[in-house]
Parts: sequence; C-alpha cells; structure tokens
Amino acid sequence: MTIAVELSPSDVAFVKSQAFAANLSVETFARDAIMKVANNAEYMAKLNESDEQIKGGKVKRFTAEEWEKFVNEQDV
Repeated sequence: MTIAVELSPSDVAFVKSQAFAANLSVETFARDAIMKVANNAEYMAKLNESDEQIKGGKVKRFTAEEWEKFVNEQDV
C-alpha cells in the first residue's frame, strides 16, 4: 500500500535530517515512525480502556499481601 503525506519544506528537511541521523532512508524512517505512532495509539487505547474499567469498578484490587498469597498459590 502506498500512503502519500504532504509536508512543508521545513518538515521535509527535519525528517531527512532525522533519517540521516538514524542512518536510515527517508522511506524507512517514515514507515518506522508511522508504525511507532500507530502502536502507541493502540497502547493508549488499551490504557484508556483499563482506566475506564478501574473507574467503573470492574477490576479486582489486591493488597501486597493478597497478591503475594495469590502468586504463591499458583502452580507454575
């Protein structure tokens, strides 16, 4: 798939300098940056979902002692 992104001349210069500093082609640098942003967005969505579950009381909370007991009872 091809994705076209329009950048200002100063943004192009910045991306080129960052790609050069990372010893990558502009294309590889841009692809890696896009994938990093996409993965971060997915992770942030999971964090937001967890936060909503906590606020909604949909999680089990453990004290440190309860957690240690739970872990020690597991057959690993």
